[in-house]
Amino acid sequence: MPDGLWKLEEAWWLRGAAEAARHMAPNCIMVFPEGLLQGQEIIDGLAQATRWDGVTMTDRRVAESDDVVVLAYRAEALRTGTPPRRVLCSSAWVRLGGWRLIAHQQTLA
Repeated sequence: MPDGLWKLEEAWWLRGAAEAARHMAPNCIMVFPEGLLQGQEIIDGLAQATRWDGVTMTDRRVAESDDVVVLAYRAEALRTGTPPRRVLCSSAWVRLGGWRLIAHQQTLA
């Protein structure tokens, strides 16, 4: 597996919209229990959202081919003043001049 892909995944939870835009495929799709987002909607949502203070990713799984890596894991994200977010996640990363997130899905755990 490419070095640093788990760190890029963690950055999606903790960093802002500018960092996400650098590591996102333009047509990226995100599926949340609350709804669907694609492309610029993702960046706009991140720009307005309060970032998580920390995330723990456990039960990690990886599937990979030459230009695609899928990460699957259980996450518990923490933010001051809100209950922890406990979800099962999967993210698909593609090699597009560097690794770019093309799909992310969360299911409440």
